Amino acid sequence: MSQPSRTIAWSLLPLLALAGATDALMIVHSKDLLAVYMTGNSTKLGDFLALAEWGRVAEIASVIATFVFTATFATWLGDRGGRWRASLVLMLVGVLLMLAGPLAAQAPQPYALATVLVVAAAMGALNQVRVDEPGVTFVTGSLVKLGRCLAGGRWLPATDALLRWLCFLAGALAGALIDSHLGTRTLLLLGALAAAGAVATWAVQARLQPLNA
Repeated sequence: MSQPSRTIAWSLLPLLALAGATDALMIVHSKDLLAVYMTGNSTKLGDFLALAEWGRVAEIASVIATFVFTATFATWLGDRGGRWRASLVLMLVGVLLMLAGPLAAQAPQPYALATVLVVAAAMGALNQVRVDEPGVTFVTGSLVKLGRCLAGGRWLPATDALLRWLCFLAGALAGALIDSHLGTRTLLLLGALAAAGAVATWAVQARLQPLNA
């Protein structure tokens, strides 16, 4: 692993916490339209297709499509950003979440479709911050890895997998607690934290520029 990669390796854990915090908001306020968990959306899509509830089908399909579109765009942006990938994509995540905050505050239903679409766009981009970690919003894989590593007596990888899940859980707990005090302003806070992370990552990479010349 290169020196820059080692330096910003810490960024994975905050990304997991951010995904957990955002997911908590969706679970509390938007039970039918999920912006983080596309597996759940896909299951709901199948259910509504079976029931021929075409309005709900259109809503969930639009959320999934938005997630995929923004993941694609964030990949394109990150690939062209080179070593600035994390900063560029994380800033995109921050801007989208900060846009979702006022949108939620002004809507009759705070987590209506328009808000969920913007948050889903942010989560699609979040998965592309780290080119080597495309599954930030999906922690089932970490639990599967944990089981495999425990079965094989590989304690260091098991610790890594457990830490990932714990960070997601801690983020979900924090998101739920903050939401109980700040309401829709929680999205603004999460967006600001993502933007601050983008600036911090940029500063680290800028300092390391002579090493990559």
